[in-house]
Amino acid sequence: MTVMARLEHARALGYCARGMRRWFEGRSHTWAEFVERGVPADWLRATGDAMAIRVANLAEREAEESS
Repeated sequence: MTVMARLEHARALGYCARGMRRWFEGRSHTWAEFVERGVPADWLRATGDAMAIRVANLAEREAEESS
């Protein structure tokens, strides 16, 4: 099952929308996707960005706790 990381995960970590929106520019997933339905946590992790990895980790922890 693919774990989707969503805006709520990033917000829980205190990330600001303006910075996140800029981060998505030029990437294969868009800000709109992230806001509307989320992006795969694996994809975030593969970017190598420490902040993106934190969002992926939180999404995966939540998914594990709810299963």
